[in-house]
Amino acid sequence: MLSTFYPLLAHTWGGVVIAVAVGAIGWALLAWGRRSASPHTGLAKLFGWVVCAASALLLVGAVVSVIALMRLGSQHPPPGERVDVGGYRMHILAEGDSRGGPTVIWIPGAHAQGLALHHLHVAIRDGTRSVLFDRPGTGWSDPGPFPRRTATEADELATLLERAGEHGPFVLAGHSYGGLLAANFARRYPERTAAVVLLDASPPDAFIYAPVYGAGALEQLVRDGEREGLAKLSARWSDPEPAMAESDTEIGRILRLQNELLADVKPAMDANRRRPATSFAHASIFREFGAGTVTAEVPDIVVYDGELGDLPVLVVIPDEDPAAIIDPLGLDEKAAARAKNFFRRARVRYLEVSTDTRLIHTPPGTGHNYPYETPGFVVEVVRGLLAELRAGE
Repeated sequence: MLSTFYPLLAHTWGGVVIAVAVGAIGWALLAWGRRSASPHTGLAKLFGWVVCAASALLLVGAVVSVIALMRLGSQHPPPGERVDVGGYRMHILAEGDSRGGPTVIWIPGAHAQGLALHHLHVAIRDGTRSVLFDRPGTGWSDPGPFPRRTATEADELATLLERAGEHGPFVLAGHSYGGLLAANFARRYPERTAAVVLLDASPPDAFIYAPVYGAGALEQLVRDGEREGLAKLSARWSDPEPAMAESDTEIGRILRLQNELLADVKPAMDANRRRPATSFAHASIFREFGAGTVTAEVPDIVVYDGELGDLPVLVVIPDEDPAAIIDPLGLDEKAAARAKNFFRRARVRYLEVSTDTRLIHTPPGTGHNYPYETPGFVVEVVRGLLAELRAGE
């Protein structure tokens, strides 16, 4: 299984190692062909030369990739600090003054780099302390250990904040899959958490039923990450976003919004996305949803009812039909109707994780990606929560 080799492939120089290993196989075949008296030596030599030629091509691509990534790295240095968290470094950007109140930690969706919510960070940093960070494998952070898991990343975030001198208490604001990480951090470190803002967070029940409702889509996410990672190692990767925008009008609309809101940091984000670590970390984290994995690891993934005690939790969701989530799964009509009902109801399950939860609906017409559709609304929700927390001290 390719996932066994993620720790090697995630490194920039992983392609060089692969090329050398392939070349060694080719030379071994040539050596055997020269020494052996077997009638198949001619075929072995021919195959050996083919393998050596393939190795040379791989090596050229790998070297080109390494040089290109080094050049991009020098052009786009990290805006924050890279902190050792136990043999590998994570990147953190902390700005603003907490003014005696909590510090806000922004966690973007999927397994994106911290800059994906830079527009919200910029909007709030003048009134409080605001933090962006890169999960291992993303942005300017090292690949870190594999497999990537939400439980691991919650502990890594806690270590990062402590070693960076950020002592909190913290308001964790997480979008989509980042909301799951926010809730997990709060469960593990309640003494360091002031509140949680779940921006249409991935529902806890979704991880139990994901192998049923989303198996095909999840497997595709893993395959896409692996394919892109291998292409990056050999300098054959091209950005898929233009094609995605052209094939799907909704994706195109969201990408245009992101490009406008993040224009100042988009070149650095694009440079970081060229790292193979980004793709293999992406593939690894979504293996967390796999039919075999989720059964063993669901206790660490799910935040159960009541587990956050009386911690303030804002559940901020769009009042929309989840068709955009369900339709791409390729289910038949009956299964799709049931899945839509499941996701509609699962979205509000986070209301049960604490005795102090509040449901907030986003403005009409907005969807799952409302942090880009209506960023001002998100900022006002967080500012309002900060004001309440300060008033209650």
